[in-house]
Amino acid sequence: MRDKVVKQLIGLGLAFFCACSPVYGQEKQDELVILTTFSREPLNALIEQFSQLYPQVEVRLIHRRTQSAIQLLNRSYIQDVDMVLSSSPFLMQQLAEHDRLNVIKWRTSAPQWMKSFILPPKDQVAVLGYSGAGIVWNQDYLTAKQLPAPQSFAALIDPIYFGHIAMSTPSRSGTTQLMIESILHQYGWEKGWRIILNVGANLGTISARSFGVSDYVAKGQFGIGPTIDSYALLLQKGFDHLQFSYDQDFTLMPTYIAEVSDKGRDQYTQKFVQMLLSNEVQAKLDHSSFAKHALMDDQLYSDALPTIAFSTVMMREQLVNKIFDMAITKRLPMLKDSWLAITTLEKQLTKVEHLERLAQIKMLLFTLPFDEQEVQQRGESIMRLNAKTALEQNQSEVLMAEFDHQLTLALAESMAQVEVQLKDLKAKAK
Repeated sequence: MRDKVVKQLIGLGLAFFCACSPVYGQEKQDELVILTTFSREPLNALIEQFSQLYPQVEVRLIHRRTQSAIQLLNRSYIQDVDMVLSSSPFLMQQLAEHDRLNVIKWRTSAPQWMKSFILPPKDQVAVLGYSGAGIVWNQDYLTAKQLPAPQSFAALIDPIYFGHIAMSTPSRSGTTQLMIESILHQYGWEKGWRIILNVGANLGTISARSFGVSDYVAKGQFGIGPTIDSYALLLQKGFDHLQFSYDQDFTLMPTYIAEVSDKGRDQYTQKFVQMLLSNEVQAKLDHSSFAKHALMDDQLYSDALPTIAFSTVMMREQLVNKIFDMAITKRLPMLKDSWLAITTLEKQLTKVEHLERLAQIKMLLFTLPFDEQEVQQRGESIMRLNAKTALEQNQSEVLMAEFDHQLTLALAESMAQVEVQLKDLKAKAK
């Protein structure tokens, strides 16, 4: 009898808990769930405006970086995401390839000049606005350190900026991915990587968040950093010493909206998109906390801006991220030590043959051990797997582990050669 009563009480308790507790996959009628790579702060004003129009709707944001956002939507028990909002074409493309996005019913009339910058499938994403990218700097910091204001990413190779630069990584930031690929498109694979590695050797820190770069610079922890304009322009409102300059070597970066296919047609997703594309929101988009340029605002457009060959970029996306992490992030102290040794020795050398030898050592330090064709071929092998099944995912991981191992060995060998040659040159220069 006692056991029966206990079982009835437990049953009632579980029933009450299930009725009162939210469960993954159990959606509310009046809820809009947005998966985004943006932080909440820039979106607050837009969410508040939507809430005024539809006070009965609870808007919930799920913030994820690009890769974790893909992983989240690939988990079957997460069924309550309605829409995706991001500047990362890599995220949108992967979601489209894995059949996670609806074909959009609402159309946006993107101007002709913008179409070459819209990278994912145009029938599955809409464009809300766009960002430019450039260099943010703290003028008080530069004045105190007697540093000139840089006007481009390529200018940051100058050794005078050693230790003064903050930057994020392409594996953690979709916008940083686009900056890196912009440099590779603008200067070519070899010269592009020489610039990127040289800037890497000047880094003072690597930020885990893309918006952390502007924060570091605004607070004076570091003086300079590459960033999208929205982060810098927002902080400029509170920090008079913060300056920003657009870089013509960086592509334009549209902000994408997409509807998740698992949900069918969600009425609030469409209402939210209609609000974003309305004349009222578009007219003040660049002055809002979101700080994006409106669709019809062409002031940043130039024929000189690089456009990204997206099929090429998608094919090598994982490999480029891996190269940056292995060649810069994981060996940053060694990279900086070698660069400092080169710049210090350069001031001491007087003979032409010694300076020429030092230039060769510098070239070795900033030369990638794999050429573009080899990386492209490896990317093709990985992309052919598609990674839709567990077996394909395992095979893809094996190929990436093999590339990781070979890259690690090649980078270690080139760094060892740099150290040996520097030691030899120092001995001869005495």
